[in-house]
Amino acid sequence: MSDANRRIFPRAEGEYLAWFQVPGGSFEQCVVLDIGLDGACLVLPHALPEGNESFEVEFQLAPDWMVRAKATLLWQRPNSDFVLAGIRYRPVRSADRNLIGPWVHRQRKVQS
Repeated sequence: MSDANRRIFPRAEGEYLAWFQVPGGSFEQCVVLDIGLDGACLVLPHALPEGNESFEVEFQLAPDWMVRAKATLLWQRPNSDFVLAGIRYRPVRSADRNLIGPWVHRQRKVQS
């Protein structure tokens, strides 16, 4: 079964800016290819350390809306110039947790 078929919640596809920070590091820019209620696919400039250690991620989902979250790495696949990574995340602010579901559904309607 493919990763997409195992997903329970829908995802918004696109290219959204994001920043990630592994413990002890500084924030680095990346791109989000798709994002759902609790997971996302990132395009990273390099591989992340393996393990269950959480890291910070900030998604810029609109010009005036940044979502800060705690994330864990589910998988990563290196390519020649970048790394695709699947993450599970939980927004830090409860307001963002409540808004992200309706936002994903709106984005999916725009993409259709």
